Amino acid sequence: MSDVKAMFHQVCVSPDDCNALSFLWWPDGNMDLEPEELMMTVHLFGGVSSPSCANFALKHTTSDNKACFSPKAVETVQRNFYVDDSLKTVEPEEKAVHLVTELSQLLKMGGFWLTKWLSNSRQVIKLISESERATTVKNLDLDHPHVERAL
Repeated sequence: MSDVKAMFHQVCVSPDDCNALSFLWWPDGNMDLEPEELMMTVHLFGGVSSPSCANFALKHTTSDNKACFSPKAVETVQRNFYVDDSLKTVEPEEKAVHLVTELSQLLKMGGFWLTKWLSNSRQVIKLISESERATTVKNLDLDHPHVERAL
């Protein structure tokens, strides 16, 4: 399992559409001043369209770069992501290790960063830097099994 870090903020809004995401901002929080009109240039968390726009960008990244990666990596992005979360079962462990590497490289090409990694494989967890692991496995004792749940 993994999560795309700040997925919505990785996807830019077309300059022609930024007006739809404009808002008022009072400098220094001082309501006595005239507000400034600002616009979001990336998709915002909580926006109704944000999940579908971000998902489109994720899949478009895959389509643009599929010639450089295995069909398994491409299929994983196309079929095993729910918005910003991935969940995939892979056997044997060697294939899982390869898939983690490929997914990370593939999605980086679109500006997406996979983080909060979880696996029941010690070999896979060892591959992932501690800072990119899910909180529950950051200091994981790899000699003892760990149980995790997913929706």
